[in-house]
This record gives sequence, C-alpha cells and structure tokens, in this order.
Amino acid sequence: MSDHHPNADDLRAKVFADRELPDAWRVEKMDADGGYECVEVFAGPNARERAIGYARYRFGEFDEAELTPYPR
Repeated sequence: MSDHHPNADDLRAKVFADRELPDAWRVEKMDADGGYECVEVFAGPNARERAIGYARYRFGEFDEAELTPYPR
C-alpha cells in the first residue's frame, strides 16, 4: 500500500501522447484513492484532437502533458 496521497494536480485529467503506441493519445484521470477512474486511448486520424475533446467533455478541465517515450 502506498503512502502517496494525490494532490489537486494529480486529480486533474491528463492528456498525453501514448508512450508505447505510435500516433496514439491517452486520457487518464486519477481518483482520490490513487487509482485510475479513467484511462482512454485514442488512435488513428486526429487522435490528439479526439482525446482533448473527450477530456474537455468528460472532465471540463485537464492538463496536456509531454512525456518522454519509453525506449525501444
């Protein structure tokens, strides 16, 4: 069991390029217990725009993050 307690920034939805799937974008939203209430993956044409639209519709506010891809 983790002692990490999510702060307000942790609880905001995040939109970012998938770190494993090329041209895919993810929407993730952590819950108050430190688990995830939402993980959605968008691929194909306009994946980024669709992920942003989903995050805006579902959560209203979100952060767009830039993560380093996993090494291959």
